[in-house]
Amino acid sequence: MESGATALPSGLTIEELLDWRPEFGVLTVCVGVDPGDRGEGWLIELRNQLNAAVEPADDGHDRGRGLRAAAQRALDRFDEEALPSGRCQIGFCEASDDRRARDIWSEAQLDGFRTSASYGDRARLTPLLKLLDEGAAIGVVAVSAERIHLYGWKLGSLELVHDWEAEMYSLDWRERKAGKPSDVARTQGAASSGRDQYDQRLEHNRARFLKETGRLTADEARNRNWRRVIGFGDPENLRQFDEGAEKGAEVELAEAVDVISEDRGKLLERVNAAVADGNRRRELALIERAVEGARTPGGHGALGLIDVQSSLNEGRVEHLLFDADTQDSQLADLEDEIIERALRTSALITPVEGEAAESIREHGGVAAVLRY
Repeated sequence: MESGATALPSGLTIEELLDWRPEFGVLTVCVGVDPGDRGEGWLIELRNQLNAAVEPADDGHDRGRGLRAAAQRALDRFDEEALPSGRCQIGFCEASDDRRARDIWSEAQLDGFRTSASYGDRARLTPLLKLLDEGAAIGVVAVSAERIHLYGWKLGSLELVHDWEAEMYSLDWRERKAGKPSDVARTQGAASSGRDQYDQRLEHNRARFLKETGRLTADEARNRNWRRVIGFGDPENLRQFDEGAEKGAEVELAEAVDVISEDRGKLLERVNAAVADGNRRRELALIERAVEGARTPGGHGALGLIDVQSSLNEGRVEHLLFDADTQDSQLADLEDEIIERALRTSALITPVEGEAAESIREHGGVAAVLRY
């Protein structure tokens, strides 16, 4: 998770959520909504997960009543004809049967999140951190020689930021009403030269247009705190566009395809796929940095629970990576503590799954890139 990306869609910050300690604890719920599932398997799974989280902690008294009430409120959110709009929903529900009980929900149009529920003294932040990391804001540029669309993508939604169109100046090619010249070859040469000049001017205007919009895109990237910018279009046009962008705002080629006139839904599918691919590459690169740093004398990396905890306590961790689906009981028990320490020391956090998680399980499921 990038710094500057800690604000939830509700406006609450993760730091505020970290300090939230209701009397009877918090029920944390992550729901992968599938509106197209007529059998509502995802809703059945939600009920099962809620029951599994509530039953062991139900003491039959105030805590139990509050926990059951929180689970029912979570279920009621999805047990209606009109579902919430986000494909992924993450909620933190206060274990209380008071009508003023506080529930905090965040949503995103992202797939791939498993339905889960857990109960504890405080909110379990891992699903939310994963959501914010997967859905971190990026820029998306669709480039053609004479038109550029710049989008902002965040949490699975795509918004048009700019629609730029080049102003091209054409020459007057009207034929002169004069007698046929005696030297045809010279006249044809002059006409050919004029067309060459026109083509050169056109190419110059296009190059200037691409570079200037590249510079403007770099400004947007800084102002909007985009993690990166990805591009669709002819690689040569993107190269010229990229020349206008300053270092640190370079454009990564997603696909060499013209999408200027493409349906927005189809474009969003392309962007989602490119973002997911980029996130996986980023995770593996970060883990490689941590591993290499840990194995190099004086290097900036830490592996395993003991070394990472020590580095966190010293405030040396720049980027914390851990297995978000860990089966290691020791790491699972300390997960909240590690996350809190990382947040308190302004470390970046990336919970990983899949191939990236496999690559750090041999190191205890946790790794860190160090500041010094």
